[in-house]
Amino acid sequence: MKNEKLGMRKNLFSIIFIFIGLFVTIGLSAQSIDLEYFPGERGDPAVAEKYLQWAEDAIAAERWDQARAALERAADFADVSSDISYLLALARSHENESRRLVLDSLEQAIITRRWKYYTEAQARLLQADQLIILRRYSQALNTLAVYKTIDGETADLALLRLGALKGLILNGGDSSGVRPAPGVVILPVPAEFRRRMLETLDRYPSDPRPLRILLDYARERDLDKDDAALMEIALRRLPFLYEADPELAWMAAPFISNDEQARRLVAAYRAGSLKPRADIGFKPNPASLIPALNLGLIDDIKAADELFSETVLSKKNIVNVGDLLRSGEGRDYFVRKLHSFTGVITEDEDNDGFTENRAVYRQGNLQEYYSDADQDGVTDMFISFNAGTPQQVKLTILPARGNVGAEALISWERYPAVRRAALGNENYLPAPGGFQFAPVKFTELGADDNYAGLLFPRRDPLSPGISRHMLASFAASVQRPSVEFEGGVEQVFLERGVPLRAEVTLNGTLVSVIEFEKGYPVIQRLDLDMDGRMETVRRFRSPPLRGGQSALQSSESNWNENGAFSTAERYRADGSVIYSWDLDGDGKREYEK
Repeated sequence: MKNEKLGMRKNLFSIIFIFIGLFVTIGLSAQSIDLEYFPGERGDPAVAEKYLQWAEDAIAAERWDQARAALERAADFADVSSDISYLLALARSHENESRRLVLDSLEQAIITRRWKYYTEAQARLLQADQLIILRRYSQALNTLAVYKTIDGETADLALLRLGALKGLILNGGDSSGVRPAPGVVILPVPAEFRRRMLETLDRYPSDPRPLRILLDYARERDLDKDDAALMEIALRRLPFLYEADPELAWMAAPFISNDEQARRLVAAYRAGSLKPRADIGFKPNPASLIPALNLGLIDDIKAADELFSETVLSKKNIVNVGDLLRSGEGRDYFVRKLHSFTGVITEDEDNDGFTENRAVYRQGNLQEYYSDADQDGVTDMFISFNAGTPQQVKLTILPARGNVGAEALISWERYPAVRRAALGNENYLPAPGGFQFAPVKFTELGADDNYAGLLFPRRDPLSPGISRHMLASFAASVQRPSVEFEGGVEQVFLERGVPLRAEVTLNGTLVSVIEFEKGYPVIQRLDLDMDGRMETVRRFRSPPLRGGQSALQSSESNWNENGAFSTAERYRADGSVIYSWDLDGDGKREYEK
């Protein structure tokens, strides 16, 4: 009999709850590491030593990817060797993996506290460096305070501390909301920065790095009288540091009151003559064009030619050079060069020295845009363009639960109207013009009286983040693989995120239809034998029972094609099932159990 052949599988009924929630978290099962290189007992220090030696040899041979892979396989030995976790952090950093993964490895190394070849102090320095890039400045200062108790005051400590204090001032605080531990920052942060800067300049007079940090800091703010006094003291060290870092010459030019002296310094730097022996192939930093233009060392046309000889440009340099052009001819020439540019334009939004955004152009046409807003080293948003118009974006959406986000691919019909949003194996389809999503806005670079500027995309901080809930709220329907029919496609029709109807199609045949009321399933019609006829009807309790009990109330099937149901199942609240059959085909079910 067909009913015996097909059977009613109760485990399929759990599918109904998917329609109510629509959101499922998919977990990946952990896989144990198969130790191929050095078989042995997990946690064995001798085996950990072999992994470490192999990784160090690979690093010495510049095979960083192989070293990282080996160290990741040695994760089972992290509890007996801090060196393994520290070296893994170095390898991950070198291979440009997520800075959060680097910090995870460093944290493991510090917690384990079993060092042989490396030290906790080294791990603390790398940890502070990664925290500063992630704008977690207070945490960096806290870990540097621990470093000092281990290794004392060092130049590396002093420089990282200055970098963290600078970040706190320029960014207005720590991205994580953490405050420095008591005693780590004694004075108000600007005063603490000045105190530490003077201390570092005195302690390391031949090191050019503190002065570079100060000049970077000063370029991004209006100096008050205390900052100006500090700059005056620092500039006295300048003549003794040119040889170690010639770039200090053009960086210091805006703060030198004597224009002629500033002009000589910038000209000497751009000529490559600040070192006793000139570097073959020396090219001045493109940013040095700004003081060179301001001081009259170069004309507009030459400045444009030099700037656009590079294939990677800073947005800030483009804006600043454009603002300093004096002639209409020079500005027109600059814009024409900009509209024919092929390469990458980068942006450092918060002026912390680390690029968050980059746009790719071909002959002035915007092709791609990448954004890493949190500076963890992983692209958060990638947009592809056609003729300068956004076509689709790949981005990490806000997690529905836990701390793990998911990757969404959103396509626009006409920016910002969304045509489709793909999330995992689900496709969200809004009504035409029904969902507007504009993650970037545009600014013009280089516009003048005669020419429009080059459009540069910028992440819009006011644009709301994307979540599963938002996608469902704006979707007219959701498509995804059917759970009940392998190989089938399920389409759920929604109104403001509430399911109205669900259809499953398999090999071009409609095999299931579910109707909903107030978001709850009411009735389902199925074609279980896929002959084109809906022979089975399921009915559901509305609302469903609590406590995990089945929402299914009954299931009836008409296998004889006579208009009467020949088999039926009734599902009680206590979980029991009553089966009944029409044995003679007269439309009445004679047998029940």
